Parts: sequence; structure tokens; C-alpha cells
Amino acid sequence: MQQRRCEVEKGTEKDSSRTCSASVGAPRPLFVYGTLRAKPLLAWAVLGDSSRVDDLDDMIRPAQVSKYTRVAVKHSDYPAVIRSAEEGDCVDGYLLQLDTRSQRKKLDDFEGETYAVESTIVSLLGSDGHPTGETVQGDIYVWVGDKDMLTTEPWELDKFIKERLEDWLDLFDGMEMVGEDYRDGE
Repeated sequence: MQQRRCEVEKGTEKDSSRTCSASVGAPRPLFVYGTLRAKPLLAWAVLGDSSRVDDLDDMIRPAQVSKYTRVAVKHSDYPAVIRSAEEGDCVDGYLLQLDTRSQRKKLDDFEGETYAVESTIVSLLGSDGHPTGETVQGDIYVWVGDKDMLTTEPWELDKFIKERLEDWLDLFDGMEMVGEDYRDGE
């Protein structure tokens, strides 16, 4: 199984003095690593319009999570993330800070029942692609579906964008993700 190896800065995960926190009332930050890294698809899912890619700029930051690996799912266009026993394994993606709980509900619904939300430490990356030393407590969607559906092959974002993104956007054209409105304090 091919895996990306992370640069792990000593103390980054447990001892970092620089951390981010979500604003009061906003949903917890979410680490996305698969099809939702295709910005038009993320814009459609969160904002209801695949052309609003520029509106995502303030919501996403390059990031990675350690001790996970991303693999392709058999006969599917999307990946799965599973825990890894290897210290150096990591998955790259975006740390997404949504504005509303309704937006988060849309993504939870988009991911479906074969993924479960798990809390994790997310390391932010600088423009050079290296960890900044800043960490965030966030959520990640981890595969809980049938393990026999997973391959040993890595999943590649560039391949998804080139070969399948337009089909996904066409499929969802005219649909809107509906997030439940939450009352304050829930």
C-alpha cells in the first residue's frame, strides 16, 4: 500500500502552544481529504453553487492528519480514511471552518452512513506544504463501512478532478443539500 509519510515535528501533536479554536456557535473545524477537496464540489455542497469557489478561500486551510491513511474504495470515485499504526503515515487535505451548523449537517449527510465522525488533531500547513507547528482539534470522516470494499491503492485527487468531477457536478446540478437549522445552544 502506498502511503504518504509526514514530517512530524517533535511535540506538534501534544505540546503545541499555538492552537486554533472555533468561534462560539460555529461547528467544530472539519478535516476534508477526498472528493470535497475538489473546490467546485465543496462549494456546491456547502454554499449551494459550484461556481462560488472563491467564497471558500476564508473557510479552508491546507492541513494534514497523522496516523491515518487514505485508500481508494472499490468501484467508487471517492476514498476512505482509516487509522494507521504507522507513526509516519498521514493524509493531506483542508481544514474547513464552516460558518453554520446547517453547513456541517449538509456535509454529514453528503458523507452518509459508511463514514463516522472522529475527533483528531489537525496540523496546519504553510504555503511551502510543511507543518507550521499550529494544530487544531477537529473532526474527520473515518470509514466504518465494509473493510472488504477498501483497496490497497491510493486515491488521487487530480485523477478524480480530471476524470470524474464534471460527472459529479452534472449529477448534482439543480439539487441542493439541505441542512437542518439548529437553535442556539444545540
